[in-house]
Amino acid sequence: MRYHHEIIESDPELPVFYIFHNERKDSGVLAHWHKSLEISYTMSGKISEFTIGGIVHETNAGDILVINSNEVHSIWDEHNQTKALSLIFPYAFIKSEIPDYDNKSFRLTNRLAYSDLQREKLAELRGLLDRYFVVMESDGAEKARLLLKGMLYQILFLLDTHFSVPKTDQNRGSSSLPLISAITEHIDENLEKDLALDQLAVAFHLSYTHLCRLFKKETGSTIHSYIVEQRLNQAVKLLMFTDKNIRYIVDACGFPNQKSFSAAFKNKYGLTPKRYRDENKA
Repeated sequence: MRYHHEIIESDPELPVFYIFHNERKDSGVLAHWHKSLEISYTMSGKISEFTIGGIVHETNAGDILVINSNEVHSIWDEHNQTKALSLIFPYAFIKSEIPDYDNKSFRLTNRLAYSDLQREKLAELRGLLDRYFVVMESDGAEKARLLLKGMLYQILFLLDTHFSVPKTDQNRGSSSLPLISAITEHIDENLEKDLALDQLAVAFHLSYTHLCRLFKKETGSTIHSYIVEQRLNQAVKLLMFTDKNIRYIVDACGFPNQKSFSAAFKNKYGLTPKRYRDENKA
């Protein structure tokens, strides 16, 4: 599986992570979840399989999906030239602006049941996302901070006012997710360390077998695959946004040696770390 994501972290003043996906080959994202609220907007092309909470969606240009807090989601795209935009709002920000957020979900999938007003507001939402992309790509967060902030609040207002539904027991997520979230948080905060699975099991008072089975059941991925995925994600950030050498990145991301790092990186991205940096770093 090969990926090509252009990842842009916004100005600290903006309450969102902005990610522009420009897929050039078959690509995908392993099953994962987070407490943040994520909006995915397919700008051109199509995404073959966008799975949210076990439901598979195929998106086309103009489609918008919302991933609510703790919804397990994954992506597989076998089409070339797919362009998509993701906006990820941290949970703390959403909670501060929408105090009853824990009791609702945002849904944009049942379009046949939309009212005329909802169709109008969906078109307005598309327009805001298109404009947000143009402003970010042309002016950037620093020059257009106030304009971008205004658009983000308009986006949230439209979601909350026109596309929110009460959260039911069925869409609150698995009872095991708090434990899995604690495990993934521990992994994410200790990527540079030796994350032996038997030690992880002891740390969370689980048997080795139960840890592996539970993680696979809840995420669809093995815990080993998750660790490698997160280490590679961290490596990409260091390659793109710092001048740290490869040896430093190997150690900082917890790979045992440069050979294993290069093999894992090339398997995912189709390029060596050095070539990836040379071709993608501005």
